[in-house]
Amino acid sequence: MENIVPLFQPSYSPELNPVENLWHHIREKGNFKNTTFRNMADIELRLAEQLNKLDNKTVKSLSLFHWINSAI
Repeated sequence: MENIVPLFQPSYSPELNPVENLWHHIREKGNFKNTTFRNMADIELRLAEQLNKLDNKTVKSLSLFHWINSAI
């Protein structure tokens, strides 16, 4: 465990978690807002449908922050 260094992050830091922007996009565009689902299977089905609609350009625009791009 001596080779693990904890990095403390702010309590809310979406720029350090790119999936936050992706989830926000899906929630807004995928008819999740103000929707009541009957069960977990319906939620999973809607999420899978929305994820399958995403193209590479959209995913990159939502999640590829400049500091990630420079690190790759």
